[in-house]
Amino acid sequence: MDFFKRTAKIDIVASSGILRVTIPPRRRWFLILAVIAADVVFAAIIYSNWATTSVGIRIVFICGIISSAFSLSYQLLVTQIIEFDSLRLTVCKEFHGLERKREYQVADCSDLEWVRTAKGRSEGLQCKIGWRKVMVGKDLSEEEAAEVLAALQQNLPAVAQRICSYADSKDQFITLRLGR
Repeated sequence: MDFFKRTAKIDIVASSGILRVTIPPRRRWFLILAVIAADVVFAAIIYSNWATTSVGIRIVFICGIISSAFSLSYQLLVTQIIEFDSLRLTVCKEFHGLERKREYQVADCSDLEWVRTAKGRSEGLQCKIGWRKVMVGKDLSEEEAAEVLAALQQNLPAVAQRICSYADSKDQFITLRLGR
């Protein structure tokens, strides 16, 4: 059993010219238990040394525990929704009825690809919008990203051709550099 993998599957629904991908919250149980254990340790330290610690240290510990609780609830409760249609790419993060929605024109999008985990960035689908790169589907595995791209190609081929293209790329040409 892998404690670092997502436990829930993504949901891909295509209807009426719209492809909707729902990415459930990731529940990496090992990391959740580690955060809870760290919070319990910090709370025990605060409780045992409450009278001898300064007010500044108390505030730092309490803010750390509160921010850890908010971070844990965000990780457990936020659902990502990606919608593709002929005109727009919509990325939505939903937290129990509260939505943070961003819409991008498909004409401005290119270079949709899966990217590996790097320093300060998680794996997932990344898209170039204008001149900047935007993480569209955070924490998607390579297999899940392949499912999304296959469904996009199958249901919206014109959008897939536009959004998966590499603008101004010459990577398909092999240069021999014989003149050097």
